[in-house]
Amino acid sequence: MTPLHSASVLLLGGYGSLGSRIARLLRRRHPELHLTIAGRNREKAEALATELGNADATLVDLSRADLGLPQDRAFSAVATAVRDLSLNSMCFAQARGIAYIALSDAPFELGPLVARYIHEPTVPVLMLGHSIGAVPTLAALHFAGRFSRVEAIEIGLVFDPDDPFGAMSNADMARIAQVGPQPLVLREGRWSYAAGEEAARTFTGVGGVHHQGQAVGLADLLSLCSIETLSSMRVDVAEGRTASSRSGQGPSHEVIIEISGEMIGGDIGRYRYELVDPQGYAMLSARGVAVCIERLLGLDGGALPGSGLYLPESLVDSAYLLEQIEAGGVIVNRHLLQ
Repeated sequence: MTPLHSASVLLLGGYGSLGSRIARLLRRRHPELHLTIAGRNREKAEALATELGNADATLVDLSRADLGLPQDRAFSAVATAVRDLSLNSMCFAQARGIAYIALSDAPFELGPLVARYIHEPTVPVLMLGHSIGAVPTLAALHFAGRFSRVEAIEIGLVFDPDDPFGAMSNADMARIAQVGPQPLVLREGRWSYAAGEEAARTFTGVGGVHHQGQAVGLADLLSLCSIETLSSMRVDVAEGRTASSRSGQGPSHEVIIEISGEMIGGDIGRYRYELVDPQGYAMLSARGVAVCIERLLGLDGGALPGSGLYLPESLVDSAYLLEQIEAGGVIVNRHLLQ
């Protein structure tokens, strides 16, 4: 296996709802990996660093290209669990020659990031503005590998009202809803922006409960369109009590993936896959991000990626991701619908 990096991973917003879960997962999976918890609140950052061990805390200033950090401080990667509209965190990574992970950019917001890379194509940049740390997308691509022809993919995400929504996630969704275009979907082979009734979809959650979903035009669509035969796809989010919540076991997060097409072997139909994380949406997101960070640093035993613009499926093996999340307690169910 590639040796663990001695330089620290810089987690911006590392003490928040998502960032803290990423940090704890990385600590459990890689005790020797040093972490730097960064943000604007030193007390919160130091408390998490103390809990983790082999970690330190620092304040960062996103208005500065150097983030206000010492030039002689070495890092191995920058992961952004906050929205950096200045892109100074990316400039910082490029100046240091280290990997960069952008977690919050919707497709319509990628222009500045892509241009920043084109101007200085020196480091691996992972565009990870996908839902739930790209777990739904990578899982869908994995299941689609069992088909000789995929015609349609529909993904439904169920957010339980008792599963706390992190402040930064809430801000990201509010920003996209306010300033973004109508949600992007692929319908009958043509890209379009769904409005009104077209943006709504009722889908069935775990246990047979119907949820009223709303389309979201996140970066999942950019990854799923790598399937050449695909003619229709969309991602919808809904708020509602999950099956575990209704049974008194507490809130979980449900991912419903439905794929229509022809399986290898000739069977034609619509197949349904359910992912349930008993620890909620933020933990499932953190699982995906942690695997992506491992890949960028070569901690999974693979070679370090070279400079380039990456989507998660171009770096992460989807079978490995599913193996890791199932080992962490995520439940995966498979059904034939028709």
